[in-house]
Amino acid sequence: MEPSASAHSPAATPVTVETPPVPQRPRRVPRAFALVPRGSSLAGKAYWAMVRRVALTAAAIDAGYIVLFWWLGSWPLTVVNALSIAMYLGAHQLIARRHNTAGLLLIWAEVIGHSALGSLLIGWNSGFHYYLLMFIPAIVIANTRGMAAPMVLALLGYYLGLQALCDHLGPLDPLPARAVQIVNWVHICLVFAMSAALSAYYRRTVLLAESRLRKQATLDPLTGLSNRSHFESLTAHALARSQRDGAPMALMLCDVDHFKRVNDQHGHAAGDGVLVGVAQLLASNLRDGDVLARWGGEEFLALLPASTVDAACATAERIRAAVEATPLRPAEGKEPALHITLSFGVTSVAGQEDLQAAITRADRALYASKHGGRNCVSKG
Repeated sequence: MEPSASAHSPAATPVTVETPPVPQRPRRVPRAFALVPRGSSLAGKAYWAMVRRVALTAAAIDAGYIVLFWWLGSWPLTVVNALSIAMYLGAHQLIARRHNTAGLLLIWAEVIGHSALGSLLIGWNSGFHYYLLMFIPAIVIANTRGMAAPMVLALLGYYLGLQALCDHLGPLDPLPARAVQIVNWVHICLVFAMSAALSAYYRRTVLLAESRLRKQATLDPLTGLSNRSHFESLTAHALARSQRDGAPMALMLCDVDHFKRVNDQHGHAAGDGVLVGVAQLLASNLRDGDVLARWGGEEFLALLPASTVDAACATAERIRAAVEATPLRPAEGKEPALHITLSFGVTSVAGQEDLQAAITRADRALYASKHGGRNCVSKG
C-alpha cells in the first residue's frame, strides 16, 4: 500500500498516481455549509388537521342543504342544517384549540342526530342513514383500545332501531316522492365522494408509513445515506453486474480526521453538522451509479462500479481537496468556521466473494493515510 496524494505534513512523502483520462465533473466553487436545525415530530397533527377540514367541508355541504330544503319546502330540515353548521364550526374551533375529544364528540353527535332527524322527518328512503355507515371504517381503523367491535355493534343496533322507528312512525314531515328521490340521489353522490376521499386518505397514510419504515430500515437517520445493511444489498447487484460485464470496480473508505476533537471543542451538534456536510460533498462528487453509505461513526464507504483503482484515487483526491477547502459554519453563528479534512483508503474489488476482503484492504489503506499524517489518499 502506498500514499497516492501527499498529506500536508513534513513527514509525508508525495507519490503521484498515474491515472487514465477520466471525465471530470465541472468544478464547483466551495461554499460553507450550515447546520440544519432539527425540527420536532409532527405525528398526529396531520390527522387532526384532516378532521378540521372535514368539519369545514361538512359545514359547506350543510349550507348547500339549506338551499336544497328551502327549495323543496322542508322548513324543519332547513333549521336542522343551520344548527348542523353551527355544530361543525364549533367542532372546528374546539379542535383548533386542542380540545380534540370534545370536537370529535360534537361531530359524532351532529351526524347521529342529523341522520335520525332527517330520516324521521321525510322518511327512511331519503338516505340520511347512509352517513351512519361512514363511521364504520373510521371506528375500525382509528380505535386502538379494543372497543372497535362493541362500537360497531352499537352503531348497528342504532341503525336497525332507527329504521324500525321510521317504518313504524312514517314520515313526520313528508315531501313529495320526487323530492325524496332527489334527496336520496344527493346523499348517494355525497357518500360515494366521501368514501373515495376517506379511502384515499387512509391509502396515503399507509404509503407514508411504509415509506417512513423503509427509510428507517435502509437509511442513516443523520446523513440520509444508505446504512450498512442497505449498502450490502445494493452492492450485491452492482457486483453481479460487474462480474457479468467484466468491468473493474473500486472501493473507497474515508474517515473524518480528528473528529473527536470537533465534538470535544465545538459540541455534538457541530459534529453532526460535519458528518452531514461531508455526506453532501461525497454525494455531490460521486456518480449516480456509485453506492455510498455511512459505514459507522465518522467513516463513509463508497463502491465505484466501472472504475479502476487509479480513477477511484483521483476521485478521492478531488473530494479530499473539496472538503479541505469547504469551511463549516455552525447554524448559531457563534463559533468560528470549522476546517476539517478527510483521510482515504482505496482498493479494487474483484467480485462478490472479495467484498469483505476489499473492505479490509481499504481499511488498512485508510490506516496508512492516518499513520502518514492524515488528509491524504492511500491505496491498498
